[in-house]
Amino acid sequence: MVLTSAVHAAEALSGGDTGTYFHPSGKRSADRLLWLQHASTPQGSLTLDDGAVEAVVKGRKSLLPAGIAAVEGDFGAGDPVELRDGAGHAVARGLVNFDAKEIPLLIGRSTRELARELGPAYEREVVHRDDLVLVRSSHA
Repeated sequence: MVLTSAVHAAEALSGGDTGTYFHPSGKRSADRLLWLQHASTPQGSLTLDDGAVEAVVKGRKSLLPAGIAAVEGDFGAGDPVELRDGAGHAVARGLVNFDAKEIPLLIGRSTRELARELGPAYEREVVHRDDLVLVRSSHA
């Protein structure tokens, strides 16, 4: 970003030595993800098996139905939920793609199997990695 007067804008934008330059200070998360991490209230939680914790936290992967061990709460698709490890510690927060009532049917199953049995709408992530933020924990 460059801060200068309108009179000197063309010179500053062409690289001239005028105005004040502010260089990028780091990668910035999308506003939606900042809201998700700091201002959202989880409407429920999903307990993950060890492989899913590893994939979500270290691999930065989406959460698939096969990695879910349990579901708690009453939430709808699009609501924020907490993702927990087997000991109950929060490892991430994300926007869920299914209602709480649907998830018990999905637990531990592959997306291919679900698509075959329930239709193509079920061949997707429970929480997509673009809708997921990690929370500070011993896993990160």
